[in-house]
Amino acid sequence: MKRNDTGNQENPFAISVMGGELLASSREGFDSVTIYRIGDLLVINAESDAEFFDGAQFTVEPKGEIGPEDIEVIWTTLGGRIRREDAGTEDHDFIIAEIRITENGELIFDTKVNFAKKAFEAIEELLQRNKKNIN
Repeated sequence: MKRNDTGNQENPFAISVMGGELLASSREGFDSVTIYRIGDLLVINAESDAEFFDGAQFTVEPKGEIGPEDIEVIWTTLGGRIRREDAGTEDHDFIIAEIRITENGELIFDTKVNFAKKAFEAIEELLQRNKKNIN
C-alpha cells in the first residue's frame, strides 16, 4: 500500500485514473471515495468538496482479480455511528470512511480517511494560540 507517494499538496492524485475501470464509488455529503483498476493496480481516491481536505490517494497491488464485491466503504461519525453502503442515511455527519478490500476472503487493504482531520487540527491550533495569549 502506498499513500500519496508521488503526489503533492497541489495535486494529491499523482496517478491519473482516466481510462481506468471504476470498481466502486461511495459518497457521503461533501466527501467521496472512488476505487479504480488500472492494469494490475487499484487506485483509491478520497476527495472532498470541502476546503479543509486536500485529498488522498492510495494504491494496492492485489495478486489476483478484485471485483466490486471485494470492496467495502464504511462511513462513520465522530461518535462512532456506522453507515454501511446498503443502509440509508438521514444526515451528513459521516466524516470518516473506512475502505476495506479483500482478496479470496483475506483482507489486503484497510485504512480510514478522516475528512475533517485538517479542520480539527486548525481549531486545535487556534485554541492553543488563544490559550497562550490569555496566559
